[in-house]
Amino acid sequence: METYKASLDTTSKIITTLVFLMAVAGITMCFFKNDWYAGLMLGFIPSILIVFTFIFKVQSYQITDDKLIIKRPVSIFNREILLSDIASVRLLNKEDFKGTIRTGGVGGLFGYYGYFSNIRLGNFTMYATNGKNRVLLVVGEYKSEIVISPDDAGMADDLQKRLKKEI
Repeated sequence: METYKASLDTTSKIITTLVFLMAVAGITMCFFKNDWYAGLMLGFIPSILIVFTFIFKVQSYQITDDKLIIKRPVSIFNREILLSDIASVRLLNKEDFKGTIRTGGVGGLFGYYGYFSNIRLGNFTMYATNGKNRVLLVVGEYKSEIVISPDDAGMADDLQKRLKKEI
């Protein structure tokens, strides 16, 4: 069983810090300035966002004998992909992400996850924490595309070797 770390990139760290500071500022205004409207807008809403995005953030990727597990802080939200369902694995480059838009998900707060789209990849699901070492997995009968971003690009090679063993 191999576990690969998933660290946040600088952009995600900055976005996460700014949202956290906005929540603290809003809560402070609520209690010390007695400004409940500003407290709600700047404190409560970002706090809710922080909690929900934290629950779904990617912590690591784990490869077992038969599956890839995308680990999250709350294990019931882990995503499991059977290795037998993975049709292909390849490393992506910056060109593959030109023009990417988020169609539903998170774009920087604790990472990048959810649904995205661009001309090269079409629609895809991303479970990433940084812009380096992005790996494309083509999964299942319908060839769904999933993008992950382990700290170690060697994870793509490890997955390739395990897929060859299954054939």
